[in-house]
Amino acid sequence: MAAVAVAGGGPDPARINDLGQLVTALAALRRQAAGPGRVQVSGRELAKLVNLSSSTLNPYLRGDRLIPRDVLEDVLRQLGVPPQRWRPWFDAWERVADTRRARRLLAPPDQPRQVPPLAAAHQVARYRFTGDPSRDAFVGIVAGDIRRVDFADVWVNSENTSMEMARFEERSLSAIVRYGGAVRDEFGRVLHDLIAEELSVKVNGRRPVAPGTAVVTGPGALAASHNVRYVLHVAAVSGEPGEGYRPVADLGRCTTSALRAAEDLGLPGEPVTGILLPLFGAGVGGGDPARTAAVVLDAVVHHLATSRPANLRAIYVLASTAAEVAACHEAADAIADLVYAGPDS
Repeated sequence: MAAVAVAGGGPDPARINDLGQLVTALAALRRQAAGPGRVQVSGRELAKLVNLSSSTLNPYLRGDRLIPRDVLEDVLRQLGVPPQRWRPWFDAWERVADTRRARRLLAPPDQPRQVPPLAAAHQVARYRFTGDPSRDAFVGIVAGDIRRVDFADVWVNSENTSMEMARFEERSLSAIVRYGGAVRDEFGRVLHDLIAEELSVKVNGRRPVAPGTAVVTGPGALAASHNVRYVLHVAAVSGEPGEGYRPVADLGRCTTSALRAAEDLGLPGEPVTGILLPLFGAGVGGGDPARTAAVVLDAVVHHLATSRPANLRAIYVLASTAAEVAACHEAADAIADLVYAGPDS
């Protein structure tokens, strides 16, 4: 369906400083984008335009949750805001996110906690796994930029089913992993594209791979800079010409594939013990953070409860935005076998 046109004017994003103002401004855009004789673009119609369910989009439109930045971009596009006017809206989104980062998330009354600041990815909100007394393991929610994480043996890269890593300039996990693993000169120019080249050799002639496939490569330069021992590339998004990427149907399978592959990594006597998982497809893949967090954490707990061997003791989930942090904590709070144990620093 074509984007809904907006005829000039509209709310001023420079005046947006909190969630209520953002919701009001989006409502004004919906009214302005409505055709003659209509009050506004309905939530159901807008959800269809941005390829989300109404139950996912409506909480963002009501202000129950902060709309993810990538979803905001889709909404602006479908409501007819031209790309050259998106930057003030993204700046407004950042201001709103900043006001929410220090707020408390839902937690048991006897276990209050604060959201870890997004700028401090070395801080981890830890949940003890209580489903198997013989397994000393925890799940950590890491808020912020993966480039500040230096405590996980394995980084999991959310990759497309073609196993073709993103270009260095793109804003994606794949691009960060690729650039971080490359050998660069003193000006930052890539001399040896180590991770992408190894991945290409491993899947040569077998593209596309099945959704959920996990392919292991070395860490390249990430070994020295971030103490990474392996990178696991998991086919978590699929693309279509002219349509971009969307998460594959079974994100739980993606999580399980990564965890099972990680259990088998390491040298004799030196197994990997820590792994960093992304919220598969919730970034440039356009997936819903709440649904993705619930699926990923459910798969993590199932793995801890049922899998052998049991080398993994620390399973970290990376939450890159305020919405993802909130989604991870809400999902973890809903799982009986995870008990909040406080922040690490």
